Amino acid sequence: MVGEPRVLELRIHGVANAPPAETLSTTSELVERKSGDEQGSFWRVRTATTPRTPMRSLRRLAKRPGRVDLVTEAYSWGNQARSGGSALAVIGRAFVHLAWLLVLPFGLCNLAYWGRRDIKGADEAQRIWEGGDGARAIRVFALLQTLFYATGLLTVGVNLVALGCFPTNGRVCAALPGFMDGLASWSPVSRSALLAIVPVAVLLLLYLVGLRARGSFDPARSFDQEQDRDPAPAGEVERERSEPMPPEVPPRPPLLSSAVFWQGTRSAQLSERTHLAAVLAFVLLVLATDAHMGTDGAVSLADMTPPGSLAPESAIPFVAMVAGALLLLGAVVLAIAGGMSGARVEVRTKRAWATALLWVAAIGYTGWTLWAILTQRTSARADDDVLVGAVVVPTALAAVGALIALASLTWGYRRPVYRIVAGLLIVSALACVGWAELGWTELGIGDLTADRATLSLIALGLVALAVIVSYLPQLLEPRERERNRLAGWHGNAAAVMLLTAWFSSLVLTSLVVLGVHAWLTTKTGDPDTEDIWRLLPAEAPADAAAEPPIPLPAFYERFAALLVVILVLLILIVGVGAASALRRFPAFSLPTLRFPAGTPAWMRDRDAYLGGTRRLVPEEGGARRGTRDDAGQLLVPRDRYPETEHVTSGRLRSVVQARRVAGLAHRGEPVLTVLAALTAAALVFLGIPYLGELLEGGAGGTAGEPAASAAWESLKGASGWALGLTSLAAVAWVVTNAVTSTERPLGLIWDIVSFFPRAGHPFSPPCYAERAVPEVKKRVMRFIDDEYADGRDPQVILSAHSMGATIAVAAIFALAEEDEHGEPSPAGPRTRRVALLTHGVQLRAYFSRFFPEVFGWRVLGVRGTSGPSLFRSDPWSRQVLAEDAAPLVPLGSPQDPPSLVEHLGGDLRDPEKPRPPRWRNLWRRTDYLGFPVFSYWNTKPGADVDPIDRGATERSPSSYLWTVARHSDYLSTTQYVAARDELVAMLTDGERDDPDVRREPAGPGRPPGDGEP
Repeated sequence: MVGEPRVLELRIHGVANAPPAETLSTTSELVERKSGDEQGSFWRVRTATTPRTPMRSLRRLAKRPGRVDLVTEAYSWGNQARSGGSALAVIGRAFVHLAWLLVLPFGLCNLAYWGRRDIKGADEAQRIWEGGDGARAIRVFALLQTLFYATGLLTVGVNLVALGCFPTNGRVCAALPGFMDGLASWSPVSRSALLAIVPVAVLLLLYLVGLRARGSFDPARSFDQEQDRDPAPAGEVERERSEPMPPEVPPRPPLLSSAVFWQGTRSAQLSERTHLAAVLAFVLLVLATDAHMGTDGAVSLADMTPPGSLAPESAIPFVAMVAGALLLLGAVVLAIAGGMSGARVEVRTKRAWATALLWVAAIGYTGWTLWAILTQRTSARADDDVLVGAVVVPTALAAVGALIALASLTWGYRRPVYRIVAGLLIVSALACVGWAELGWTELGIGDLTADRATLSLIALGLVALAVIVSYLPQLLEPRERERNRLAGWHGNAAAVMLLTAWFSSLVLTSLVVLGVHAWLTTKTGDPDTEDIWRLLPAEAPADAAAEPPIPLPAFYERFAALLVVILVLLILIVGVGAASALRRFPAFSLPTLRFPAGTPAWMRDRDAYLGGTRRLVPEEGGARRGTRDDAGQLLVPRDRYPETEHVTSGRLRSVVQARRVAGLAHRGEPVLTVLAALTAAALVFLGIPYLGELLEGGAGGTAGEPAASAAWESLKGASGWALGLTSLAAVAWVVTNAVTSTERPLGLIWDIVSFFPRAGHPFSPPCYAERAVPEVKKRVMRFIDDEYADGRDPQVILSAHSMGATIAVAAIFALAEEDEHGEPSPAGPRTRRVALLTHGVQLRAYFSRFFPEVFGWRVLGVRGTSGPSLFRSDPWSRQVLAEDAAPLVPLGSPQDPPSLVEHLGGDLRDPEKPRPPRWRNLWRRTDYLGFPVFSYWNTKPGADVDPIDRGATERSPSSYLWTVARHSDYLSTTQYVAARDELVAMLTDGERDDPDVRREPAGPGRPPGDGEP
């Protein structure tokens, strides 16, 4: 016997981290925490209180007599994405936020892992779980990022300070504190060994900051796990498939339904130890190589030879160099093997190898440091003025990182021939660059000779040919073209994210290097100094010659100049796109508003679209004019989207202006495309040094140095100001934010980066969803089981705003997996008792396109969408026209695994008899982060065509004065009440209270808001 229905409305906030009182539409003194802690908690309104609503009429709508017992809770998860500062003092919190800024490139690398076209789940792969195409390459890319950071910090500590600030004529950089003057008597080897602690210390600090944040909400101990099943070991194959699935179909089950998805990165300890070991081995290799080059008189890597004797002076650097190279090679091997399953080599064994590698690297690095400081402090070895590794390594890392991003263009294609051909071209290009730069300027093979310029140009041609091969499938194969049309950046999300990650790494390291160089080379004005130098009377000769400025590695100086070009071009392109959107009032397709039964007329008028005061005008040339249906919705002609709309003044102008501004924010995808393309072009000149020299003004200078042009010198001058202002603005922004609050340092991008498990880079921000998703699932399970045990009929509505929708969707998939493989509930399958109400979400427009294997349109069970345009008035006009011309049904096949729509009881594949799911989504055109999840068309004359999406008023109902509603203010709208009523009726199987659909345009004689009490 079914008991009395009881519905839990569990509200999940979005990126703004709305406090529980705001999520519950009441005041802070009227809410109380029912369970949880500071990181994640569930809140309710105190007993015998009434939730606050803006108007008494809306309160009556929400609490009409005869309704089911509705219990509202708020889930607060925002502090999980803001860990690292709440328990610290203001100064400590500022440093933590600066550390989070430094790990942003690592988080972007982690996004690239989940943005690939082909991701294998642990229960989908073959005997060796490789994670799909490109998983190993991304782990190598992540290791290169860490080493690139280490290179920049090594440049600061050794190249600029240890070598540049202590010349041989008794001078020291005046910017350095006085207690460092004693280092002037040390040898370059000993000073370098001491100050090489800088990269090790900084990267260890980044690791500790992330470790502290992860420890505060470790999913293994954050909440009760007594009823949870033990997941399979990380990376271990649950079952083997005899036939691999077609690559166009998401893994079975989808990743969000995998029992080990949120525990799939337990190899993080393996990756973290591998990266730390790689940093120690890399520092040891660079220092030992530089020292060995000094012992045998070598001037380049190609001239180096093993020592001629076993004397410690020459043997120890050679042995340390070889040891560092072997340890670094071992780190690369472990980085590649870290994502494989335990079918052949157990994860525990690989973790033991990583631990041993870390210990050996630490012992080797410590031994080198002690040997250099204790025995080489007064060495008579010739003084160095530059660290060779700081000159060679950044170029090599930039080249390899760029080529990995290039290789990602072929990941996920059905035919491996494209990957093979592109891979051979990339390897050949890398070989040509290495051949040209390692000192062998001539290669004789019979009558064939190749100099540095020829090899560099051959490498450039091979790279261009690899790009062409990578795009051939999209040009020649219609299936690939159609699939990639509905994916972000035409299926190249991994490439764009890798290039963006590399760009941010370049910017941050260049800021540090050039900033420290500018600080060291600034005149102090002290009378005891000479130019930038502080004299040491006990050591400086009376006739000491003037010391030249501290040398700066050409790589960072070159990128700083290219950065000015990138920023100027990006600003120009974005400016043109903004001008195309702002030079007219665009006409938009608008969702239909629905109201609960019994809504007063004045409330309908208040929420209306002001349709009675708006008219469309024909475009130039006599183009067709748009019309309206009886609901006041704009009907777009199929041949041309109407571009302009006549706007009078007042509130309508404010609303349309808000729509235009929201449309500007929707153009982020094409802007990132431009940034990635400009970064790729810059990496060509950075990764092939000869081309960079040509860019600077020619390769015909003295001793191979380029003769810099006046234009290049102007760029370098501008780059100093640009980088300086950028660094000051970034630091001021982060520090101010840390002082005033404990908010996340980088807004929306931070919450997106922190959502996905750390599978790419181990130092990326901790994944809050590892706790939030199981916690929401646990709350739903307990409510259903407990209420059913008490004789009631429990139902749950997950009401999610913005990024909270990703948590809700993942929790529903996790709940479905629990229903299938976990302990059965006495109430039956729990997913049949769950509904979803989303508002202001990015599920289809962003997540399904950027992460097609995790949140793809087939995973969601909705129709895919094409990308926005940078130069159109409405960035989504192409999609609006496509949805107007084609049946609004998903493009999936019956062979697809169960989607979100199917888990919520829907079936939208049959256009004749679609079964709507228990899912409603609210959106508005003035929302810069809110989109429909099925179609931009809610209705056409006489028929409903969208079973999920509903419109929300563009007027803020919670403000005292008339204000345009944007990304918030959904919970207080009458449309929210109507959508919730629909879901309650579907859950309880009672007599459906059909919401009243607005079918007539608002009259102009009564402005919205008049008549409110």
